[in-house]
Amino acid sequence: MTLGILLLALAIGLVVLSAWLRVGNIRKRQRASLDTQDTFLSKEIKNVVANAGGIYISLTLAASFLKLDISQQLALWGIQFDVVAALALVLAILQPLVWPKGN
Repeated sequence: MTLGILLLALAIGLVVLSAWLRVGNIRKRQRASLDTQDTFLSKEIKNVVANAGGIYISLTLAASFLKLDISQQLALWGIQFDVVAALALVLAILQPLVWPKGN
């Protein structure tokens, strides 16, 4: 009975030691590499900008196909920007609220 408990404790200890060593090795590799590590926020900002860019291109192509004049500039708090670009950015920001799981 005590031998079984001792072996179980030894096995649990070896699993914990292995996990600790693996985490240490991963951290060493991350510190040694010169590559920058993306954070969650930077990945999400890239996703929003990529989605907004895709929406902007789609809206611009649709307006060009329909021969609409959308070359208006909008000024808000002294900053001028393209109306279609602003619409694309707003749609990209609202996209997770409308389609939360990407469906």
